[in-house]
Amino acid sequence: MDQTDALPYAGLKVLDLSQGIAGPYCAALLGQQGATVIKVEPPAGDWIRLLGGAKEGMSALAVVNNLGKRSICIDATQAEGRALILKMAQSADVLVENFRPGVMAKLGLEYATLAADNPRLIYVSITGFGDSGPDAHKPATDSVLQAKTGMAVANKDGAGRPRRIGLMVPDTATALYAAQCVGAALYARDAQAQRGGRGRHLRLSLAECCAAFQAGPILDDFLFGGEYKPPITVPAGVFATRDGHVVLATLRDAMWQGLCRALAREDWLAEPRYASAVLRGRAAEEINREVAAIVAGRDTQEWALLFEQHDVLFAPVQDYAALRNDPQIRHMAYFGETEQAPYGKLPMPHAPGGARNGLLPAAPRAGEHTREILGEFGYGAGDIEAMERSGFVIQSGAGH
Repeated sequence: MDQTDALPYAGLKVLDLSQGIAGPYCAALLGQQGATVIKVEPPAGDWIRLLGGAKEGMSALAVVNNLGKRSICIDATQAEGRALILKMAQSADVLVENFRPGVMAKLGLEYATLAADNPRLIYVSITGFGDSGPDAHKPATDSVLQAKTGMAVANKDGAGRPRRIGLMVPDTATALYAAQCVGAALYARDAQAQRGGRGRHLRLSLAECCAAFQAGPILDDFLFGGEYKPPITVPAGVFATRDGHVVLATLRDAMWQGLCRALAREDWLAEPRYASAVLRGRAAEEINREVAAIVAGRDTQEWALLFEQHDVLFAPVQDYAALRNDPQIRHMAYFGETEQAPYGKLPMPHAPGGARNGLLPAAPRAGEHTREILGEFGYGAGDIEAMERSGFVIQSGAGH
């Protein structure tokens, strides 16, 4: 059996009208589970294509968030373009969009209109702050969401200054929640197939997904904010070695004892002020300072051997190049490859839980499959040529 046939979403049709990260990555995850994904882009292409370093409109984020899709460029500001999208939506199982509230209704592509022709459609709307309220129409970027939802405070530095986490956490978390919601909606629709199996309108916002993602810290702040709380683990944090850095933690007394032996500080085992996790929490600054001084005296690999010998919870701090070459990561084949124009072969993490064999499908250029997709929707060569002359569809390489 071909591996594609065995994937859970094989045969599922997804129409991805979204741009950026949250919507496109949600659709890409569905595609990596077997769905056929058509990405509908404006004539200029998805704005993510030029964010950061990029060649020929293929930034790293454009590649990762669009693996395995086919792309068609449609000008939805023209009536003919909107009519084409309406036609495509009639046979879709899932549609993903992430425009500001009201945009899809203005285009005549809102859920009620599409569901009237395709009642089984799962329609996913992703907004920044929700579809109503005082912030509904405000722009929402990664930095804005990290600031607004407490994420930057949770990542504050030693001086208490809030810091943005150096990853697109709000968008990525939202994509994961959206993909989960799609799976639940598809299950509900198909479980009710004998009674019509209707779709539904799924509404998610980056703000609510950031809140859900931080549920534990938010509750902890509500219950104990303002009170003194001992650190979860002491020592804890990143410690400089002679040639790099390691992370250390001690979750149980046995781990603390192993760390003391690894550091050749068995005398700490008899220190009354360090006799329990609570007491060590009160001496956290002192312990961290002492541990840092000791750890700085050896190379990372020397500490790795000692910490493993004494069953200490630790990890060397690695950059992405080291991650790709990590023996455990390579053993588990967590990375595959994709043949991606214009770069050639690129390393690419597999979707967790999926197959790990063969090349991963590449991401498309903007409008790369316009003619191919139009042909599948019943348009002949003459029709497609007329559409291109009218300017409401664009094939990659024509006018780009």
